[in-house]
Parts: sequence; structure tokens; C-alpha cells
Amino acid sequence: MSDRTLQVYVNKRENGILDFENDQYVFNYLPASSAVVSLTMPIRKASWNSKTLHPVFQMNMPEGVLKEVIKNHFSKIEKMDDLNFLRLIGPYMLGRVKFNKIIEDEEALVLEDILTTSTANLFEELMQCFSIRSGVSGVQPKLLLSAQNKNTMKFEHYIVKSWEKEYPELALNEYFCMRALQHAGLETPDFYLSDDRSMFIIKRFDVQEDGKYLGFEDMCVLTARGTDDKYEGSYEEIVRVIKDVIPPQKRKEALKTFFKALIMNHLLQNGDGHLKNYGVLYENDFEDARLSPIYDVITTTVYIKKDIPALKMSGAKLWWKEKTYKLFAKHSCGLSTREYTEIIDVCLQAIGKVSNEIKAYKVEHFEVSAFLTELERCWKKSF
Repeated sequence: MSDRTLQVYVNKRENGILDFENDQYVFNYLPASSAVVSLTMPIRKASWNSKTLHPVFQMNMPEGVLKEVIKNHFSKIEKMDDLNFLRLIGPYMLGRVKFNKIIEDEEALVLEDILTTSTANLFEELMQCFSIRSGVSGVQPKLLLSAQNKNTMKFEHYIVKSWEKEYPELALNEYFCMRALQHAGLETPDFYLSDDRSMFIIKRFDVQEDGKYLGFEDMCVLTARGTDDKYEGSYEEIVRVIKDVIPPQKRKEALKTFFKALIMNHLLQNGDGHLKNYGVLYENDFEDARLSPIYDVITTTVYIKKDIPALKMSGAKLWWKEKTYKLFAKHSCGLSTREYTEIIDVCLQAIGKVSNEIKAYKVEHFEVSAFLTELERCWKKSF
């Protein structure tokens, strides 16, 4: 097999071949393939060709700090272009689509030990150990690993996220934002904050009890965009994708969920709700597709005072007035006035509930009281 060719696996079964030839990426399904690599790339005899790496294969490519760590390790040996990145980290890539070969590798880690450790710079140590095994996108430093949950005695799959000095208490920020989402009745992955607040740990929602992976595709893939274009497009476009991808019996609930997530982004002042932060889960294809849990929500305006939303609504990126949301709910999401009002009320109540949790947290953690006060000051208590 050529060094510009990769085997592509879906749930540990070889499914196709990815080549780079004549200045384009070429993917072909194997004759016996029974699972799609993407909802946007159904099984067919003809090749799927692209001038750039196909969006579904880009989806979990490393970004930011993790990408630099991998480059520093291997750039002297190999040019770290897209294909060589996939060759290197492809066996460990997040999700059901993997590349090159399948590696079974469970580490003797315990979740409770990670959460309660007193080891300084544990994340940096984990980064050195697990960087190659962490095919996960995003600029924020993060790693994939498996750890044993003492409650279930099972190895479970987690994403471990840290933060850099220019974003103080980012893990704490994300923890309370995610708590607010839970109070609003939004589905989220299980998540944890380490005792020293240096790490935010989130359980992966794409891995099933039997170890098989659900299909997951973010809105970059579903709108045929590469990772670099995650700030392009609009929330109206995401709604159109939901209407196209989610089956009719689940569509209304998915639209209500998405709209509620948008309102929480507004109240929490999360300016980073881009295309990669919304996605769809499925087992086989469109027939069982559903909106994924909500993830990666933080208050960005606590660090960037004049931050704006990541995507357009009504042709603009700004913190919209209530009238704009009401029109979006009606015309894009098909929600009634009663449904709109109920969602707004639930979201505002969620902010009140998490504020009470913060008040209690300050009593035990006075050292972060000033940060949490500033965090709450950024939140909107009404429109």
C-alpha cells in the first residue's frame, strides 16, 4: 500500500481506502462496506473526491496546543501534513472512524485519582503520555483517555481539558455554565471538575456500553465545511440541517432543544457557539439520527469583554434583542408563542439556580470569589 494511502475503519471494521493522488483526496468504499463514514457520503461505487481533506475526516484533527505538541515530536522525522497526521493519530481518533490500523489500548488510570490528584502539572504529564492518542479537535488543550470509574468498575472514555494563563479559571467557568444547561433541562454529557480546578473532565457521549461507537458529525461536516470555516454560516443554516437530517418524529424536539441552547448561549454570553459545537448522533444513518448532547459552553465575555456570537442570525453577529429570537423561534424553528415563552422562562430560572450554587461555592472557595462574581456579572438575567 502506498505511503499516501490509508485504510479507513468504521467501528473496527475496514470500510474504505483514502488516497491522495493528482492533488486531491480520494475516498473509496470497499465492496463489502455496510456502514457510512458520514451522512454526507453515502455508500456508492464512485469515488468521493475533494481538493481538501473531506470534512468528516478533518472533524477530529488536532488543533492548537495539541497539534503543536505532536508537531514538535515528529516534524523532524516526517512532514506533518493532513495525511501524516491521520497516519500517526488515526488509530486513536475520537469517534467510530479511525485510520491506518486498530489499536486496543486501555490505560491503568482511575477517574477519581485524576479528579483528586495533588500532583502539580498533571495535565502536562498526561499531555506527554497521551498526545499521540488524542485525535480530538479544538484550540483549548484537551486529551482523550480511558479511566476506570470506581462506581461502575468499568473503563469509560473521557475528554480531559485544561486551560492556559490568559484564560484564568476556564475549567470552573465551563463547569458552572454546564450546570446551568442542566438546570435548563438540556442533555449534557457527564462532567467533572478536578479538586484543584485545573481540569474539566467530560465523559464521551459517542461510546456505547458494548464499546461500539455511535456516528457523530458536527455542523461543519453537515454543511460541507472544513474545520477552519467553523465561524462561517448561520444559526438558520443549522436549523435547515436539523430539518434535513433529523427524522420527522424527533425533529420538533430537536428544534426546541437547539433554540433553548441558543438562549442559554445568550444568557451565559457564550460567544463560541460555532459549527463544531453542535452535532448529530446516529447508529446507522438518517433514520435514527438525533441531536447530540450540548457541550463546550463557557462565558467568553469574562475574558473578551466585547465578544460577539460565533455565527450569524438575521444576517448579523451581535447579542440580539428578544424580538429577533422570537422571530427566529417562529419562522425558523416553528415554535408557538407558548413554546417560546416556556423556553425563555426555563432558561432564566436556570440562571437563578446556578447563581445559588455559585453563592454556596464561594463560601468554601473564597480564593475564586472575585472571578465568580465577575462571571455572574457577565450573565444576562433578562432580555
